[in-house]
Amino acid sequence: MPYRIIVADPSPSVQKTALLVFAEPEFKVYPFEDGASLLESVAEVRPDALLVSLTLPGRDGYEVGRTLRSRKELENVPLIGLKGTFESLDADRNAPPEYDEIVQKPFDSERLAAAVRELIARKTGPSSLPEEPLRPAAGGDPGTPALAADRDLKDWVREEMVGMEREIEKRVRARVVADLKEWMSKP
Repeated sequence: MPYRIIVADPSPSVQKTALLVFAEPEFKVYPFEDGASLLESVAEVRPDALLVSLTLPGRDGYEVGRTLRSRKELENVPLIGLKGTFESLDADRNAPPEYDEIVQKPFDSERLAAAVRELIARKTGPSSLPEEPLRPAAGGDPGTPALAADRDLKDWVREEMVGMEREIEKRVRARVVADLKEWMSKP
């Protein structure tokens, strides 16, 4: 099932870029031009991540961010603010604490996609390996944690898993870039 990404930005070029960056089949993009329509539809979409311009018409990104974070079903959904190059953050509001990250437009598409993937994984995946059951150490109390050798093994497994994830991500990214180049070169 693809990740559902909401992109709320009044610029058609930003929406088009998002459609290219977050391509199917890995992603499904839901574009919105203003905050009001986003807030009306967010429950139906049930997004995995939201990219919201801070300067939306009507209800701006600051207000939209507060509203989204106040909803229980969205508290763990990554929320990324999009800020224009020449837009300053509202001095009275500073960096909105509702947002997990603020990205400046124009953005590096690969970095944005990687940041979205990382935020989704961090917010939805397990934060650590499952806890090991307590067992008695040699001649020790039954409530004593696992031996140091077991902790070393756990650290090694974690490092191997992270290395594999990075390698898979590199290969997928390379394949996607190759497919995009092939697709864009066709007349």
